[in-house]
Amino acid sequence: MLTPTANQGIERTPEYVQFMRELKEFHDKKGTILQAEPVLGGKKLDLLRIYKTVMEAGGYEKVTLNRGWKQVGDPFRFPSTCTNSAYILKAVYTKYLLGWEEEHHWHRTWNPPAELLATYQKTSSPAPSTTAITTTNPNRQTGTAFSQPASVPNNQQLPTYHPQAMFMDYEFRMRILLSLQSHLPNEVDWAFNTLIKFSYVSENFNLDFIPTLIDLLLDFTVNFFEHDLDHSVNDNMISKTKQETYERVLQVFHILRNFSFLEMNIRRLALHERLRALLMTGISLAPSSRYGELSRHCLDIMENIAPQVILVNRADPYLTSMTQLLFSNDRAFILGAIRALTRVAVTEANERILSHANSQVIERMAQFLLVDDEELEAATLEYLYQYSSLRGGFSTQLIECYPGNLIGLLTGFLSYKSSLVSASTTALSTIHGIPAAQMIRVEAVQQQPSIPDLTNYTNLDEPYRCLGWLKDQLINGDENEKIVLKEVFGSYQKLFGTEKPLGLKEFYTVLKIAFPQPSSVEESFANGENPLETVLCNIKYSPTRRKDGSICRWEGCEQSFDDKTELHKHIVKDHLEVENDCKWMKCSRKTFGGKANAIQHMRTHFAGKISKQHASKPKTFAITKIPVDESEVSGIPLTSALLLRNLARHKQHHTYYLPYQSELILLAMQRPKISKYILTVLGELNF
Repeated sequence: MLTPTANQGIERTPEYVQFMRELKEFHDKKGTILQAEPVLGGKKLDLLRIYKTVMEAGGYEKVTLNRGWKQVGDPFRFPSTCTNSAYILKAVYTKYLLGWEEEHHWHRTWNPPAELLATYQKTSSPAPSTTAITTTNPNRQTGTAFSQPASVPNNQQLPTYHPQAMFMDYEFRMRILLSLQSHLPNEVDWAFNTLIKFSYVSENFNLDFIPTLIDLLLDFTVNFFEHDLDHSVNDNMISKTKQETYERVLQVFHILRNFSFLEMNIRRLALHERLRALLMTGISLAPSSRYGELSRHCLDIMENIAPQVILVNRADPYLTSMTQLLFSNDRAFILGAIRALTRVAVTEANERILSHANSQVIERMAQFLLVDDEELEAATLEYLYQYSSLRGGFSTQLIECYPGNLIGLLTGFLSYKSSLVSASTTALSTIHGIPAAQMIRVEAVQQQPSIPDLTNYTNLDEPYRCLGWLKDQLINGDENEKIVLKEVFGSYQKLFGTEKPLGLKEFYTVLKIAFPQPSSVEESFANGENPLETVLCNIKYSPTRRKDGSICRWEGCEQSFDDKTELHKHIVKDHLEVENDCKWMKCSRKTFGGKANAIQHMRTHFAGKISKQHASKPKTFAITKIPVDESEVSGIPLTSALLLRNLARHKQHHTYYLPYQSELILLAMQRPKISKYILTVLGELNF
């Protein structure tokens, strides 16, 4: 009997069954939904295999940083047509496994974002009106598919709409199809009203279940696009028949828009050539015309299907249309175009086409960054970050074409205070989720606490933990005092290796903040063959430093152990077997008179007594008071830091960072939640 492999199916071992049971319990506890066996490229995904692969590569953040999601999917051998496997795998991991990694591997509390909760209602897809839509009659009311709710006084509370779950079995599917093809007004109305509600409440409906549904719906738009649109686009007076035709078209695109929010339907919608052509026509209509609502529906669909759009060349109609919208004067169209262009760049097949910057687009983006509009600025930064992550010359061309001081602007954005919702603490809303997450105003935080006490540094976040450890272990020395960086960094890694320690470059940057190094050391670290062999100057070990674990105080022995049990075994085996006198510190005991007496005597050295000199108040570190912002970060400051990091990877850009060296170091201390990204920037620059 063959053992199932990645390309054959899920291997349901006892380990897999237990993992999935615990994962289900975890999601139930968090109030989130788990899809146990997602499907990609016609294959069921083994969540345990994916989790193990990601953790072997260093975890979610490491894989994302190294752009390794495609390699995560290699064992599954997806078909060649599955060009967006990396994007889908990342989304699956983020939705179902990221929280598990955070709590069970990194031991950090994970609070799921609202969009993952089982009670979450899709805000992007409006709830159908609570007023029933009547069947067709000679005097029927033809309300639009998308209607804004009437405004109500603040002291009134409208009841929340909770649609009932709807399921589509074979009979239900056949009635929908027959009703759409019947040409009977009442039946057609029933089908559309049902599909509007169904597309809104359904969380797992796959359009593959009714392959002909898209074409059947688009058949209702033929008269409008071929006849009515050409003659009435500039006509302020239209007949009732044309108005009803237009409202039916709105219903068609409303249904397709709702379905486009389901990940499983994106590919079918993106590859439907007839639909793509109509969407292009729809977004080309003037936003200020009577067809503005249709244009917005089309733009929403174009944005949602972007991750599955494969561009043919730089003149591809999709790319051309979205780029043209950037130069419109309608804010909604501009935002939709930026988000669509950002999402289309996540597909590896489009990387070659999008890796070259358009100077006119860069100048337009520069204008958006100067507008006092947080949502627009955040979307623009997201676009620039995504494109600067592509392999190619975009980053260099961005610096060359940008009409101003981009590095200075981004450095200023690191201190940006959001006037919108407080940031999410998860990685889920970091990428492709900035605008959607920022919809509620909150009061800005006024308090500015001082730098935390570094005495108990083990409980602090980086870089304060690293700084506290360095201040505890090292002190300033004279010019003859030297320590090899490898020795210090190794001790740091040994102590914090399982708790997300800083990398070598970030560690060295913090070390320079605590103990500035001469230029010769800087040169050695930046250009030496092995940076770990860099010799640090003017520092030495503190005589009062804490040593990791339990230290053997036997004369001539300084071995350290993870706990006292291991230390006791070492003393009995390595010292008491060969020694007859006590040489523990300065003990004067002579001649044990047997091993049993020796062990009895050694207990006096581990009685837990604390001398008065060690009971004095704990050591503190004198550091200049610096105002610290402990708030979470996302949106503008976070994306700015990531963009600065991408640009700093190119050595020809380093001169642009020189005026901001001190400011970046200070910001790393002032904003702990973003410090690791700033330290990465400084590490790239070898400051």
